[in-house]
Parts: sequence; C-alpha cells; structure tokens
Amino acid sequence: MAAEFALEEVDPPCKSEDEVIERCRAADVLLVQWAPITRRVLEALPKLRGVVRYGIGVDNIDILAAKELGRMVANVPSYCQEEVSDHALAMMISLARRIPHDHNQIARGGWGIQPFLPIRAFADLTLGLIGFGSIARKVSEKARPFRFRQIAFDPFLPPPSFANHDVEQVPLDIVLRSSDIISLHCPLNAENKHLINAKSLAQMKPGVILINTARGALINEADLVVALKGGKLAGAGLDVFEKEPLPLDSPLRHLPNVILTSHAASVSERAKEMLQIKAAEACRDILVGKRPEGALV
Repeated sequence: MAAEFALEEVDPPCKSEDEVIERCRAADVLLVQWAPITRRVLEALPKLRGVVRYGIGVDNIDILAAKELGRMVANVPSYCQEEVSDHALAMMISLARRIPHDHNQIARGGWGIQPFLPIRAFADLTLGLIGFGSIARKVSEKARPFRFRQIAFDPFLPPPSFANHDVEQVPLDIVLRSSDIISLHCPLNAENKHLINAKSLAQMKPGVILINTARGALINEADLVVALKGGKLAGAGLDVFEKEPLPLDSPLRHLPNVILTSHAASVSERAKEMLQIKAAEACRDILVGKRPEGALV
C-alpha cells in the first residue's frame, strides 16, 4: 500500500524567519522557494526532518546548520537547465548584434547603426563563463555553432570537465581580462557576493557584454550602472537583481543598452511540470527515510 502524507500549503507564503517558525511548527518537511531557512529557523522546528528547495539555488538555506542539526536538504538540480541556458544565449546574441540598442533608438525616433559600432563577428569574440556547472555547459554547447572562442573558470571542477567540452580552463582574472562576453553561472555564497564590482569591471575589455541569469547579488548594481553609462560595457543582460522586483527608481530601467527580464529564465511549461514532480518526489523520499535524488546533505 502506498504511503499517505498530509500536505498543507502556507498561504500567503512565508517571507521572514518569524513567519516560518510560527506557521510551520508541525512540519516534518518544508518545501520552500524564497523563505529564509536559517539556523534559527531550523533550531526552532524540532519535528523537521528536511528541507526541499523548489528550484536549484539554495542560498536561502543554511546548509551548514542543517548538516550539523541532522536535517536533510535537497534541491531539484535538473530543473530548467535548457530554459536558463537558452535565455542566457538569447541575451548574449541579441546584445552582441546590438539589437536592443537599435530598437531603443528607433523607438525614440532615431535611425542608423553608427552609434553602436564596432560590431564584431561572433567568430572574433571570446565567450567567458564564470562557473561551469550543468547550465554553463549547456550554454557552451549551444554557443558552439556561433564559433565563439570559449574559456571558463570554475575552482571546483577538475581539468577534464573543461577539456571534455572543448572549453579552455583559465583563472578568473583571465576570464575578466580576455572575454568579450561574460556569462555568470555560479551559485551565490559569502565569498562571491558582488563578484562583479568596480574593481573587476575595471579589469574587463572596453565594450564587453555581461550576462547574469544566476543570482542578482553576484553583481554590484551601482558599479554596473556606472560602467554601462560610461561605455565600459557595451551592454548587459540581466534576469536577476539584488532586489526583486527591481525597484522603480533603479537606473537600470532607463538604460538603452540593457535587456531586463523578470527572473524568468527558468520559465517553460515543461520545466514547471518537471519541477513540481521532482520536488514532490524529494519530499516523499525524506518522509520515507530515503535519500532524495537532489540531496545536498
């Protein structure tokens, strides 16, 4: 006979530690998207056996505390790999061809590509990937027909991980200094918050394009705005931001050389269905004492 479990949806969703503690005291497993699952939360929920992240990133969950307290944590690592890689590639191709630049000037009554030159052939550009996990590898695979030279930095992967995908493994400073397009694909942690800042932007080539479909806080947005306005960057494609929704007064909303999307890179009907199934299976596995497919601790 199949096991039966009670499911309770917390509506509206919890947004603070106090809300999680107050409203989830009876939970054996938490299925969370953005709620903060801190050490304080974990210690305050004595019945809790585990936490499942409804997605990939787990920067809202204190993994170390969960491990110390014997609570399992899992995500859905296969979620939206195709969608996010498609989104990142669409942004970089559009910006490299200066499509949003030209569109925005035409919408304001202008005409002519001269203000946006030089526009270089894709075969003459270097694509640099920061992080070379599953999504970055798909970006690399999909970018190959465009003939970019490809380099990547990821301190956690051995050399064969790069060689097997015909991508050159290089240090971070080489990615920053050598790339014409830089695409971020690393998780957010305490060490790489504001990885892209005034100092790292200064190392980049003039006219570089920056893509972020990972986590907003990887970029210091104030420094990015200065670089975009000053012409250091030719453009930026941003799906994630330091604060979401993007504040109404953000200068990013008014720059003609950016593409902004509403943390939507993961979206497709196929991905949504898969996420729902895999997340539910992970919750079930924790409840029956089985290690989930996406177990992290």
